[in-house]
Amino acid sequence: MGWIEDKAGEADQRYQELIRPLLQPDEPLLGVLQATQAKTFSSKLFVIGVTPERIVMVVVDRKIQAKEPPVTIRRGDIVKSSVDGFGGGMAHFLTTDLGEIRFDTAQESYKLMIIGGGMDQMLTGEGQLNGKGRFLEFIASARGIH
Repeated sequence: MGWIEDKAGEADQRYQELIRPLLQPDEPLLGVLQATQAKTFSSKLFVIGVTPERIVMVVVDRKIQAKEPPVTIRRGDIVKSSVDGFGGGMAHFLTTDLGEIRFDTAQESYKLMIIGGGMDQMLTGEGQLNGKGRFLEFIASARGIH
């Protein structure tokens, strides 16, 4: 393995270490990923864990330490969503470097940039791509999109 793959694997391991203690006993972790939410004068970095029944989102600092309490979102909490893969839908979004996922709950609106796929795949690794796919599946199933 090269140093890039090592760093991607190390990041995936750190994401899992952050999310696993937040899970219920015997709750499987299907995937983890990193996402960024940009606002007008700031941005938030999230580590997201995907389970069969919920996503767990944690705002983190650059050292992957939690900055805020975790947020749990279940399928029924999602009231609106869209995936912008620049016209290609979800399949295109999985393989592109660009695009965003938007979803709303009753309390919050999220607009997340998620890398993994396309040219950036060699930097982010398989863990990020798997997490991105699991996250997209969760959002799509919450809205009844198959």
